[in-house]
Amino acid sequence: MGRIARRPDLTLLRRADPRDWTTTDRLVALAVLAVLVAPVVALVQALAHGWQPNGDDATVALRTAGILDGHLPVTGMRSTSGDGVDEALSTHHLGPLQFYLLVIPLALAGGSAAGIAAGGALIASVASVLSVVWSRRLGGALAVVVFTGGVLLTQWAIGTDALFRPFNPFAPLLPTYLSLVLLWALARDDRRALPPFVVAVSLIAQSNLAFLPLAAALAVMATVVLLWPRITRTRRVRARHDTRAERWALGLGGLVWLPSIAELFVHHPNNLTQFVTWATSGTGDPIGFAKGATYLNLIAPGPGGFRRSTEDLLVDGTGPATVLGVLILLLLAAIATGYRVPRGRASSAWPARVALVANLGMLLTASRLPEWPLAPYWVITWLPVAAFTWAALAWRGLAYLENASPHLPAGVALPLGGGLLAGGAAAATLALPPAWSEIDSMTQVARTAGDDLGPGDGRHVQVNGLGFTPTLGAAPAIAWQAHRQGWQPHVLTTWPFPEDAEHLWIETAPEGSDRLYITDSTQPELIKDISASAQHVGTIPMQHREGELGVYRDVAE
Repeated sequence: MGRIARRPDLTLLRRADPRDWTTTDRLVALAVLAVLVAPVVALVQALAHGWQPNGDDATVALRTAGILDGHLPVTGMRSTSGDGVDEALSTHHLGPLQFYLLVIPLALAGGSAAGIAAGGALIASVASVLSVVWSRRLGGALAVVVFTGGVLLTQWAIGTDALFRPFNPFAPLLPTYLSLVLLWALARDDRRALPPFVVAVSLIAQSNLAFLPLAAALAVMATVVLLWPRITRTRRVRARHDTRAERWALGLGGLVWLPSIAELFVHHPNNLTQFVTWATSGTGDPIGFAKGATYLNLIAPGPGGFRRSTEDLLVDGTGPATVLGVLILLLLAAIATGYRVPRGRASSAWPARVALVANLGMLLTASRLPEWPLAPYWVITWLPVAAFTWAALAWRGLAYLENASPHLPAGVALPLGGGLLAGGAAAATLALPPAWSEIDSMTQVARTAGDDLGPGDGRHVQVNGLGFTPTLGAAPAIAWQAHRQGWQPHVLTTWPFPEDAEHLWIETAPEGSDRLYITDSTQPELIKDISASAQHVGTIPMQHREGELGVYRDVAE
């Protein structure tokens, strides 16, 4: 058996003159600044706007704040997997990692909404910066330019919301891009990438059940590339930092999955049992691979293809865009074989191999989509996968340029760094802004209720939404506001099985608790459910649609 040396970090040909490192450092600094522009601008805008969470954002915030109150979560957010089908299929997403990532910024901000927004921006920023750092390790200055471009394209596509809001499908988007870069690093035998890869993929897997096929595909590929020397009985030279990286990966993996493991013994039935029951129930009537492949338009540039994240993300693109998407997938498959790789640059095919596996994972998700209803965030991870795909194709194309080098002269590198900075500004400016009119309306409802409630001093309040918007949007916003004022809110509908959010259930409010009711003028038939003793607190016109929300309070005697 032969002995193989550790592969070099840089994947293109010629090694640079040592004097070029200063230029590369400057380029990396510019790239880091570039990828920080959009998250920082998003956070500043949120703070300047007085952003307060509502809907699922508020539920995530309440679950996170519960950690500071001693309620340690062992399950993720509730899933809609069994919603409207069968109560027995009710399932949570796989873990609460996002809550634990947000709790430190929340604590440092004194429990305010600013801490939640800062935590969301921090996740996006760290993932973006690490993508730049590992791009340099893998391909020097040239890779920094190419793959930083992919980060900026992702930031533009996912929108300002996803750079600070705690909505659980948003948290893993830039970590998805990072995980693809890190998987490339693992394939190049850089074990230092293993600890952040474990955390990034765990966040993808725990955030939403729709993201599980992607996370599983990346985890399987990582396992294969790590075990390949043993499978092929090839000896490799271990670096001193390998063992340390592997231990860190094992420790972090155990830590981020510890709550989910504990949940197996805490709840009966546990979430894993519920997940398997749902996955094998045969419900949902999935569309299958043929129709799922139509969503390959999302990796096709041009009309009907790759686009910013909006409500029409799951609307079928044009026929030509889908055909182009299929052709891109076939091109990735051809590159993955290593066919006609320029001599000495075999590693240039690895990003395409990673992109191929990621796209197949997303195709599996698309094939499991129901006919209706469709939530666009179920495939939102395809946006960073698409951005990485194009960067991988560009990287493969550069391998055919004989003079392509990992290191760029100052006259080329620094202007490109300036271009990346301009790209960061463009990503921040051109990304879709949050729906401020809707957010402002929900914030006003919450503040109206909060002004009437006053300080809570540990008392309990039941928050009842009467209608779609009151239940899913306004009630959680009021519950967050009440919690900030010292109340113990009860806002969640009862779950058919035990969960660690029972302290937030409406029915767990003690006898004699204050009760709030939120009504919607567009659903007047539900007003009859208000208790006879409730008093009108205020009426708030909706800025983003017709109608108005009313707030009523029944004060405990």
